[in-house]
Amino acid sequence: PTPTPTPTPTTTYTAVSAGGFHTCALRSTGTIDCWGLNTQGQIAAQTGTFTAIGAGETHTCGLRSTGAIECWGNSGSSRTSAPSGSFASISIGALHGCALDSAGAATCWGANAQNRATPPSGTFTAISAGGTHTCGLRSTGAIECWGHNSDGQAAAQTGTFTAVSTGRPHSCGLRTSGAIHCWGSNNNGQTAAQTGTFTAVEAGSLHTCGRRSSGAVVCWGESGTTSVRSGSYSAVSSGGSFSCGITTTGSISCWGYNANGQAPMTRSP
Repeated sequence: PTPTPTPTPTTTYTAVSAGGFHTCALRSTGTIDCWGLNTQGQIAAQTGTFTAIGAGETHTCGLRSTGAIECWGNSGSSRTSAPSGSFASISIGALHGCALDSAGAATCWGANAQNRATPPSGTFTAISAGGTHTCGLRSTGAIECWGHNSDGQAAAQTGTFTAVSTGRPHSCGLRTSGAIHCWGSNNNGQTAAQTGTFTAVEAGSLHTCGRRSSGAVVCWGESGTTSVRSGSYSAVSSGGSFSCGITTTGSISCWGYNANGQAPMTRSP
């Protein structure tokens, strides 16, 4: 007899965010799925639908389809006290978060030591909240950073970029040429970017990953975080000492530190 074909999953993951010791992902239905460490309620995902998700060190924030931001988990340093209003994108760091409205104006909240949550005036096309600093991408392609700069992670960079990502003591940008450029601390090799061209870059705590146009992901930096599981990925997110990617089939594959179950080999909706 003709074998019954395996049904195609009706639900897939469309976004993933690797935090400190937990991971959250957005299903194609708009609902959130989180796993890993839950000491502060950081994986107690809220009900309803969202368009974006961001995992911090011990908290999580989601962007609802209405444009409102909702956060849960550790509320220390006001990191879950998201501003009211309507926003187009969010980025969640270790102890602070930032959002852009539809006009590109930045708003940040949470821990504000070294003014990491005090964005400059003007508009941005993208923003990335890191460990203790933040970087934004201007419409001109220039990158502007603020906050903690003891390792040069918030130092001004020359040239034009299409994306920016902040880690803990370092930052990385994707040049218009497709090359990755990183700056800041290199104590674990996290700024020693691989050669070639990429379509995305993700800076984790002490490592960095890049996605090539083929869908292949390569990582460099902290030992134990660079053994990427083979396959083709549509997106990648780097967290504390691990990373996760969305495969082209819509499932999630992770690698690196997994003591709290935050980096499963595979996970399906």
